[in-house]
Amino acid sequence: MKICVATVLSIALLLGNSVNIRASVTGPVPSDGDGPASQACPMCCQGPVAIPGIPGLPGSLGQPGSKGEPGQKGESGQIGPMGERGAAGLKGDEGIGQPGKIGPRGVPGVVGPTGETGVKGQKGEPGETPDDSNQRVAFTVVRTSLSDTSTSRDTRLPFQEAETLLPGTSFDLETGTFTCSVPGTYVFLFSVLKYPSSSDLFVYLRKNGDEVVSGFSNDSSHYEQVSGSALVILQRGDTMYLTMAGRAQSHPNIRYTSFIGFLLYPQ
Repeated sequence: MKICVATVLSIALLLGNSVNIRASVTGPVPSDGDGPASQACPMCCQGPVAIPGIPGLPGSLGQPGSKGEPGQKGESGQIGPMGERGAAGLKGDEGIGQPGKIGPRGVPGVVGPTGETGVKGQKGEPGETPDDSNQRVAFTVVRTSLSDTSTSRDTRLPFQEAETLLPGTSFDLETGTFTCSVPGTYVFLFSVLKYPSSSDLFVYLRKNGDEVVSGFSNDSSHYEQVSGSALVILQRGDTMYLTMAGRAQSHPNIRYTSFIGFLLYPQ
């Protein structure tokens, strides 16, 4: 009896509640001389239901299970409704394409019922040809005299022979003057041999007396070529010629000194 009461009181103290104990004794507890019998106490008392204890800590994670079998593929869903049409985009820049191929020539049209074919006229008479219609002007003139000496820069350089003189080309050998008969753009070239004993030689290409280009040499120990060239626009009646100051050398068989001109473009 004492053992049962002590047990109940201990449980009540642990729970912190006041417990009304009811006990009923059915008979004396046998004793073996040292106290109550050591046998288990029979269910001789019954108290109220105790409050559940605090849950224990979670256990450790178990080992992962084996991989399951793959599931079956589900059926395809139904096609959803069509979306609304988007807004129209901006117009792009116009491209630059290659020109197309020329199409085939069309069939000639049919002459109407009132149309009549005219009579072909007679060929006209050839027109008159002006003097400068050929527009071919060129010359090459040379000196054959041994030498000419001048102290004036206005002295014209004469020539003795014409190597080339196209028909219609006007050149005066005695004065060394070319006169333009066909207006246009001309090219002129000259080359004059300087005598070594003279100190200086000046050569001038002139148009109507005005200097265009010039050449110069002051080597007194050697023969030397003095040359020049120019592109000149001439009108009808303009003149071109060379003047010199110094001593110009030449030879009857070797043409050291020459003057060339030709029409490049007619006007």
